[in-house]
Amino acid sequence: MENSAKRVLFVHAHPDDETLWSGGTIATYAAQGAQVTVLTATRGELGEVIPESLKYLEHDQPEFSAAREAELSQAVRQLGVTDHRWLGGLHAKPADVALHRYSDSGMQWGPGGVAEPADDSPENALANAPLDQVAEDIQAVIQQVRPHAIVTYNAIGGYGHPDHVMVHRATQRAFDAAHLDDEAWHPSTLFAVQRPRSAVRRDAARTRANSRFEPLPHSRQVTVPDRQIDTSVDVRPFHDQIRRAMQCYRTQLIVEGDYYALSNGTGGPVPGFEYFTEIGGRAYAASPDAQRDLVNGWEPIRSGRSEVYYSPPTGSVTTGRRRIVHSVLTPVLLILLGVLVTFITTFSHNAVWRPTGSASPTIPYGLVFSLVALLGVALALRLELAGRWSAAWYAVGVWVTMFVFAASPPTQGVIISGLGVNGYIWLYGGMLAVAVLAVAPLPHRSGSHSS
Repeated sequence: MENSAKRVLFVHAHPDDETLWSGGTIATYAAQGAQVTVLTATRGELGEVIPESLKYLEHDQPEFSAAREAELSQAVRQLGVTDHRWLGGLHAKPADVALHRYSDSGMQWGPGGVAEPADDSPENALANAPLDQVAEDIQAVIQQVRPHAIVTYNAIGGYGHPDHVMVHRATQRAFDAAHLDDEAWHPSTLFAVQRPRSAVRRDAARTRANSRFEPLPHSRQVTVPDRQIDTSVDVRPFHDQIRRAMQCYRTQLIVEGDYYALSNGTGGPVPGFEYFTEIGGRAYAASPDAQRDLVNGWEPIRSGRSEVYYSPPTGSVTTGRRRIVHSVLTPVLLILLGVLVTFITTFSHNAVWRPTGSASPTIPYGLVFSLVALLGVALALRLELAGRWSAAWYAVGVWVTMFVFAASPPTQGVIISGLGVNGYIWLYGGMLAVAVLAVAPLPHRSGSHSS
């Protein structure tokens, strides 16, 4: 598909989100001549104002809303956008529905850099609106714009803001609804903006070394493993445009050189890459182009599809040789990890504590410690590598090692079946628990598909 034919819809919750989360990608497609539409759900009326000279806006909501509208208008112009819409407003709602407006829901910071809903959200807050209503508004824009790709937040809204979460859920529902209607426009892909751990760690180190700001929260709650990244867009050519768009948000951002900060003093560098995971489930990466583009390289899912390309977060093309090495070496290393962990924990599983010094009672702390360690590694693999096969290969190493130990002659001192109840619990309980953890479904995580 030619660049001039691309149509991309960006759905965000507040003014400045479009710049902070996807500004470089917006500028990239606008420069290519694509039709770029930015849809904003609220005016961000409950945001904190940074400059003292503008603090009065926090106590005058109509003025604050107008100021944020003006800031967004300036920012999207810097990014090259000519089609911006307010959710529920003109051209952003069903034709038979009256004009309406969503308010910022507010938030408060919880533990780990994850936001929580505010205690006093206004009556018309976006987070309190009916999900179907918000989804229908977004669906109306989809059918008017007919985008090939849609971009929004992941399932936790990036960091938990209730408005971001609502936008994710409503955009997901609108995308799914479009595909249930044979006569409607079917967007090819739905992307969630992501923060891969390796890039976030590098940005945090750069921020500490080169600015007076603290890095953005970068716990595992608000970042994702690199393997979840499907597409990375190189936005370095648009560095100056992104920075100028950030500077438009005087109420919300501090921009100093190549670094910016939010009202709480945390921030980071102007991005060089932006990262996405495809969460729509209606298309697959059919060529290496999909590793660095939201439209080209993606094909509708159908039976007998060709190989799906994996995209590392650097934006580089994964060669056939690298894919082969990765597919062979990773299982081998995971099996060896299972062997190593089982070897170490088997020697400690039968340790007991006799608090009275006599033969009984005994507390089998070694068995508890060994099982926790064995299962903890399996769970870490599921969470870090984002796939059941990661823990399954580890489980193979565990099973093989336990069978070898169970069959060892007693003179070697590591026979499992000859050590009584603890040995049988370790052998059969450990093998069963690792197998179940390797295949059992985990709770929904950001970056994966949700309906």
